Amino acid sequence: MALHKVSFCGLDNAGKTSIITAITKRFGFEEEVARLAPTRRIARDTFRFLGVEFTRMDFGGQKQYREEYLKRPEKYLAGTDLMFYVIDAQDFNRYIESIDYLEQILLFFKEEQEYIPICILFHKFDPQLVDDVQINKRILTLKQALTRYSIDFDIFFFETTIFDIKSVMDAFSNGLSMLFEKMEMVSNLFSEISENYNAILIALFDAKGITLGEYYRPHLQLQEKIKIYKIYLELQKRVVAENRVLYEFSDTFESGERFSGIIEVLKFGKLDFYLLFIVEEDEKNLEQTIVLLDKIESAKPQMENLILQIIQ
Repeated sequence: MALHKVSFCGLDNAGKTSIITAITKRFGFEEEVARLAPTRRIARDTFRFLGVEFTRMDFGGQKQYREEYLKRPEKYLAGTDLMFYVIDAQDFNRYIESIDYLEQILLFFKEEQEYIPICILFHKFDPQLVDDVQINKRILTLKQALTRYSIDFDIFFFETTIFDIKSVMDAFSNGLSMLFEKMEMVSNLFSEISENYNAILIALFDAKGITLGEYYRPHLQLQEKIKIYKIYLELQKRVVAENRVLYEFSDTFESGERFSGIIEVLKFGKLDFYLLFIVEEDEKNLEQTIVLLDKIESAKPQMENLILQIIQ
């Protein structure tokens, strides 16, 4: 598979570099984000996912740089395989300016017949804004206006904030999954497995925390998802520090519901993957809970076979 180019575009102060920093660090990125300066021109870095090398381009969003990119888009934008376009959800006054810039970028891709996936991130959608009627209405209006481009492009919308690292990782993971056709099979398998084990969650991550596939129990609350992901991040650090391949745990949601889970490391050559499996705890019959967690071993060969298909 050839080298892939992933571009992050948007106006200045939209949060592009903060998002990339959060994705790259995951642990303790907050202090670094607070010290970030505006990106000058384009910042480049590389990363690997499923054994494939990617170039990540962070396009500085100041007006003079935007004008430069649009004057010579064949130099800067050509060859992009996936674009994340970041909009500051809180900056209502620049919505029109941001959409105008996006339209000019899409016009270039259309003229070049490069119909790439576009992930539009309404960023700085912080936890306290989730129930804000005004901002939700404005974002919905923008989404409706932008869907006209879905005739030519696969456009996907996400609300993200660095105060919820999972929201950022989900957007990034979903974008990357569009470049790997077989990744959808992982989530489909997890959905099938869940029927046998009544799982709250089954997820598979790579070592950087990028999601290869996941299944959540229907109607699982946002705060419950966030709690699970925070537990996962903490336990992944322990697994690495203690050089373990399996970690069992239990905890409680705010509702009082208890849950048990495992994190298991699946190794494929130099690539490590982390399987996270969580079930509702049967407080009256804890042995049954243990049996359920043990049974996940019977599904491992299917998961390992899928991973092999994806990375080959």
